[in-house]
Amino acid sequence: MKPLPPTFAQEVRRLRNERGLSLSKMTDLVPYSKGHLSKIENGQVHPNPEMARLFDDVLQADGRLIELADAPARPIPSDHATLLTFDSMFDHHRALGHRLSPDVVLSSMRPQVDALSSMARSADDPGLGRGLWLLAARYAEYAGWMEQERGDDASAAEFTRRAVKYAAKGGDSELASWAHVRISEFALYRGDARATVGYAREAGKSRSTAVQAAAALREAQGYALAGAADRCHAALDRAAELQRVLSESRYGTTSVIDQVAITRAWTFHDLGRHAEAAAILDTQMPLIAPTALRARTRFGLRRALAHAAAGDVDHACELVVDLLDDIRQVQSATVHIDLTAFSKMLSRLRPAAGREVAGEIGEILFD
Repeated sequence: MKPLPPTFAQEVRRLRNERGLSLSKMTDLVPYSKGHLSKIENGQVHPNPEMARLFDDVLQADGRLIELADAPARPIPSDHATLLTFDSMFDHHRALGHRLSPDVVLSSMRPQVDALSSMARSADDPGLGRGLWLLAARYAEYAGWMEQERGDDASAAEFTRRAVKYAAKGGDSELASWAHVRISEFALYRGDARATVGYAREAGKSRSTAVQAAAALREAQGYALAGAADRCHAALDRAAELQRVLSESRYGTTSVIDQVAITRAWTFHDLGRHAEAAAILDTQMPLIAPTALRARTRFGLRRALAHAAAGDVDHACELVVDLLDDIRQVQSATVHIDLTAFSKMLSRLRPAAGREVAGEIGEILFD
């Protein structure tokens, strides 16, 4: 029987030991803590392209680590060429989703969701059928996220429902719970604290540690919206504990390395602890890959809002100026919510540095 190829995590650990580097020494060579390096080597963190290139360079792997990072994060139940093709295409769609307008991504994803579900219904081979349903679920779940990004919550909810149905046919029960995390996020962006917490609590009943962790983060954000600081901090602590034992999640962001830290900053801003929120985001932003424009614009705007609210409005304007081209490119409805909040802050504070920025923001929001 042919042995399985090593994973990215196994190869990083092997090469580090081969080079005589301790985890402590590695922290001097890469922008990650010792604890996060341990998670990477245990397979608890899936590598993004930027991370793969960094480790490949530091460990002199001659492209091997980049190649392993591009491999599917989890096995599909058949090596049928159709599955392998659509699995690879999904990674390309996600890469496009990091950088381009949701309309561009959805123009090809919508028909592929329909194609995959149609092929799954007619598949004779059980392994092929199950794989097609699981791929249809992944495509539909991501299409739902893109629909939310273009501002169509009804379509986002419909694709999420389809993803749950397809996942069940493929034998994946985790996605049904994950759907409540997504619906909780819809409520969060509507500013509905009660619904955010309610859906997050429902998701938290899942047996999946990954879903429980994501649900705790949404719950914390809901409490922060309502100003319930003690409940917010308790939910964040619970999420941090769950993240420590978390194996890789099949759903959610692949762009943010420390989701608890990013969410803590978000909640601190909502709770009025603006300087602390800004300090966390100053640390976390460099860890988001330059190619992940959607994540960089979302959390970059949060960073600017925190700095402005903390009194450093001129610096906040400088941060937003650096983001404007990326904001135009990704065309995110959820990013526009924070852009609108920043515009209102400029209108209230009227900093000299904000006049030109306000004009460009107006063009993005209304032209």
